[in-house]
Amino acid sequence: MMNIYNTISEQLSSGKETALITVISSDNNPSLNGKKVILSEDKVIYSGLDRDFTGRIYTRAEPLLKKAQSVITVFNSDQKEQLQLFIQFFKLSPRLIILGGGHVGAALCRMAAQLDYEITVIDDRPSFANESVHPDADQLICEEFGRALDLIEPSPSDYIIIVTRGHRHDRHCLEKALERDSAYIGMIGSRKRVSEQMKSMAELGYSRDQLARIHSPIGLPIGAVTEAEIALSILAEVTAVRRSGCSDEAFQDEVLRELKQLEEDGRKAVLATIINARGSTPRKTGSQMIVFPDGALKGTIGGGCAEAEVRREALLCFDRAQARLFKLKLTADAAAEEGMACGGSMDIFLEHLPHISP
Repeated sequence: MMNIYNTISEQLSSGKETALITVISSDNNPSLNGKKVILSEDKVIYSGLDRDFTGRIYTRAEPLLKKAQSVITVFNSDQKEQLQLFIQFFKLSPRLIILGGGHVGAALCRMAAQLDYEITVIDDRPSFANESVHPDADQLICEEFGRALDLIEPSPSDYIIIVTRGHRHDRHCLEKALERDSAYIGMIGSRKRVSEQMKSMAELGYSRDQLARIHSPIGLPIGAVTEAEIALSILAEVTAVRRSGCSDEAFQDEVLRELKQLEEDGRKAVLATIINARGSTPRKTGSQMIVFPDGALKGTIGGGCAEAEVRREALLCFDRAQARLFKLKLTADAAAEEGMACGGSMDIFLEHLPHISP
């Protein structure tokens, strides 16, 4: 038996980003609704469809996979059957690598703990690379900066922040960071010092594209003075970079954990997924919510009137055998009554859980 969400969780745990393709609707064969294909590293890990069908769907989805954004698309089979497919991306948990465990590094670690980052702090001084200074760090490495980075497996979900105690260490960290694939590289420093560093690196042969990856002076210009304010400006910039690349991505770790547990326990529930959001909506494409038979919820598709309506429809699904598509329109008047600043519409796919396939 194939546990869909346990398989996705295992792929993520092994450092592999994963895509899940779900058949949302079929013109002639409703039994296909809810069938799934799991892709990881350009390979089909699992498919609930036959091999030929899976291959043609993969060919259709391949250009969309490169964008790494959840999206709905249409697939026309050789039998002139039209399918709607939803491609959902499960990305690796973002990792914040703080190079420098001093006062700014400590403030960064404290603030980042309120966000959903896996935090690694590196410093070559035992007095700064310890749990008493950084109680919120998931990993502490006391080692020379370059060697420490070599110990960490690179990930495209890494956000690297360079805040060491001196320009020599900053430069060494920057050169090592540029060797890695990462989502963000930021280095602290004054505009004059940064300009000198960039000029020097260009003379050494670093390309314009390489240097363009560097956010320096680091942080948003909010006039920060204290360590806490500097940390705030840095994390604000990191967040802006993170959300600019996946503004429609609303994958939630807690939902995946619950989906995995539902498969293991065999408990019943209904999964509601926003597969298309238009206009002003409280949550975007990819947001998910689990509705249990007693009406309890895990996750969210936005709260308020929208969530209540989806919950009602999901509870009705327990008496129905097949997955189905539900369209919800958030009129401006209805939204205003709930105090919500929205007025768009959402297409929501409702499917039974657990989804365990042979």
